[in-house]
Amino acid sequence: MPALYSVEHPIGEPVAPRVLLYHFDGAMDAGHAGSLAVEQLLMTLPSDRLATFDTDALIDYRARRPMLTFSSHSYLSAQMPELVLDLLQDDEGEDVLLLHGAEPDYRWQEFIGAVTHLAVSMGVSQAVAMAGMPLAVPHTRPTYVHHHGSRPELLPEQPDFFGHIEFPGSMAGLLELRLGQAGLDSRGLTAGVPHYVARDDYPAGAAALLASVAEVTGLALPLGDLEAAAAVNRAEIDAQTAEQPEVRAVVNALETQYDAVTPVRSDAEELSRLMDMPTADEIGARLEAFLEANEAAGDDGPALGLGTGGEG
Repeated sequence: MPALYSVEHPIGEPVAPRVLLYHFDGAMDAGHAGSLAVEQLLMTLPSDRLATFDTDALIDYRARRPMLTFSSHSYLSAQMPELVLDLLQDDEGEDVLLLHGAEPDYRWQEFIGAVTHLAVSMGVSQAVAMAGMPLAVPHTRPTYVHHHGSRPELLPEQPDFFGHIEFPGSMAGLLELRLGQAGLDSRGLTAGVPHYVARDDYPAGAAALLASVAEVTGLALPLGDLEAAAAVNRAEIDAQTAEQPEVRAVVNALETQYDAVTPVRSDAEELSRLMDMPTADEIGARLEAFLEANEAAGDDGPALGLGTGGEG
């Protein structure tokens, strides 16, 4: 059976990154927090392509059709999905791997085996996934980032929001599990994005993700562009909420909840209650609904959604 990836750049001994970051397009990513974080890293840090995965073997094109550009009488271009492994250098010159692109539809076990082989053979000791999740939080307060991973003793103190639940899996979640089983410090960072802007770009979520990545890995990562974009985005949301009293009322209620819980973050039960966390069954249902809505949503301007819970 053909290999799932081709090596674009020789992987030699000088390359010894200890951190692998990853995000896949296709699963839940409220506010596009994970994809914006990847975009920021690629836009601001030096990078080389190490490996390209065979999307013909991994992607169902009829489920996620490639975008074609047509003008007048001719097709001009095709935007095919990519799934790649890049080598970046942070602001202090430290190597870091970035795995990004379309979430595979097929051959998940083989893909995970290939990624695990690449990571272990290159000396990676820590892997970190990045994504956004819709939560009942206001855009006017700092973004909450939830940490999860294979070594709970290494995670920061935080509430146990979810307890024991089951829900439809993602490649990022399965890869986090398998990399942990392979002996890596395998973690996931999930930014809490206000549910009423979950379908739109939310740069504050991406900035919070990269700030948390820097904190847990020691990498020096550029945040300035995202922080500037977050300030502009907040002004836009503020302007919209000012014009819609019903939206302003929702935001005010979320602010009250958030402010009430800030001094007692160590009280997990109280924090979960005030943030109106859903039950395990509701989480699973809302994840499925969010994925379906995200696939159906167009790229029109932002629209503030007031559905309760996690729908984008």
